[in-house]
Amino acid sequence: MLSISTPTMRKLVKLTSRLFLNSKCPLWLQRKGLNLLGGYGRKPKGMTIIKKDQGGVPVWWFKPRQFPARKAIIYFHGGGYGIGSPKSHRDLCSHLSAYASIPLVSVAYRLAPEHPYPAALDDAQAVYQSLLEQGFQPEHLAFAGDSAGGGLALALALRCQQQRVPQPGCLFLISPWVNKSRETASHRSQYAVDPVINEGWSLQMARNYLSDSEAIKAEACMTDKDLTGLPPMLIHVGTDEVLLDDSLSLKQEAMRSGIPVTLMTYPEMWHVFHFSASLFAQAREALQQAAGFIQKRLS
Repeated sequence: MLSISTPTMRKLVKLTSRLFLNSKCPLWLQRKGLNLLGGYGRKPKGMTIIKKDQGGVPVWWFKPRQFPARKAIIYFHGGGYGIGSPKSHRDLCSHLSAYASIPLVSVAYRLAPEHPYPAALDDAQAVYQSLLEQGFQPEHLAFAGDSAGGGLALALALRCQQQRVPQPGCLFLISPWVNKSRETASHRSQYAVDPVINEGWSLQMARNYLSDSEAIKAEACMTDKDLTGLPPMLIHVGTDEVLLDDSLSLKQEAMRSGIPVTLMTYPEMWHVFHFSASLFAQAREALQQAAGFIQKRLS
């Protein structure tokens, strides 16, 4: 298995992000570019991918060679709610599923601006409800996601809290985007060191998803929400990224709400460094750690 050095990987990430993740690049090309970057990594041995609908929403099922019945990870991809897909996150998802030895359902939720908030959240809930109706027990399901998808996983858990729907067994959040107001220090200061996210692109994605509505921004921002009753939470974040403070504040709020929470901070790592697991040893190590957490919580 390949293992590109950290400096080389950082340069590759910076180059490809500048090409595709910028507000001047047409959205259709951003989507194709991200699919290209993450869609063709080498799958772990024995991994099967099945494309189907789940609750009326397109999904990709990742199934390792051997796995327990009636357990699954529901995964929500990142991409600012406007790009990304199960194909773009094929590398990440296949490795997480393989390391956990648990099937993973990668959700192709509707994207903005064609489908702004709360379309993605409605799709996420439809998939979860469908699995519950199929006989999956909530404690045997995990919500997981990166960046916007991490925020979506948390938003779904909060909607379940509000609607008194049973919570999943755990949450695994990679650099979750939870603060849409850009009021934290890292949102203002980390653009210089984060090779992935730039300010123009992040503003474009936020406007597309939230329709520039202050009321929707307040509803979608999760830094001030009561997390009481949510399941145990694992958060991964790099020190060199714009969304660093989102993870730090989320951990503090989880602790105040009495939620078991573990925050793994990775020095000199960038936003969602887990993305290219087939190429980057640090990504594989982080996903192995997360897989152990999920296995323990769903047992």
